[in-house]
Amino acid sequence: MNESLRMVVVLAVIAMVSAGILSVVYGTTSVIIEENAARALESSVYDVLPQATKVDIIRRSADELGVDDPKEMREQEQRTTLIYQGINDQDQVIGYAFVGEANGYGGVVRILVGVDEATDEILNIKVLAHTETPGLGSRIEDESFRSRFVGKTVEDPIAVNQDIDNLSGATISARAVADAVRQGFVDTAAVYRGGE
Repeated sequence: MNESLRMVVVLAVIAMVSAGILSVVYGTTSVIIEENAARALESSVYDVLPQATKVDIIRRSADELGVDDPKEMREQEQRTTLIYQGINDQDQVIGYAFVGEANGYGGVVRILVGVDEATDEILNIKVLAHTETPGLGSRIEDESFRSRFVGKTVEDPIAVNQDIDNLSGATISARAVADAVRQGFVDTAAVYRGGE
């Protein structure tokens, strides 16, 4: 056998064995990673729905989240697919939570929003993930900023410089949070109330 052909065969075998090992490791660890992420998100739901003692997940299929977009003359798919319903000790629904996303200055900003069942007002928001500039855009995590959303309803504009005070030096980050909250709120409220 030619020396170069032998090297190619050996290299191909090594590549196939390595690919097999990597796929087994990925298959094993991806499940664990997803379970840990789900647990972390579920524990965050208790932060935005503080009176909840139990959380149920309401799943909506993608077609339930489609809305007609007259500008594009087609159906526009919405991102919200999971709604977390908070239940208290007396098995009463006290509210629901959803994840909203929008593009900030440094990338995608993910927000978890808790909404009161009776009043449809925002109870609390929590920043789940962001890559905003430390010291400027990262101030979206501060309680003083997040509290500006408490008490807002789906009827409110939820817009920076309208009913939400801006963060000086971090306008794009503040707008991203407001956009994530507003769009997620509108989409989720329609699905949640429409699904009852």
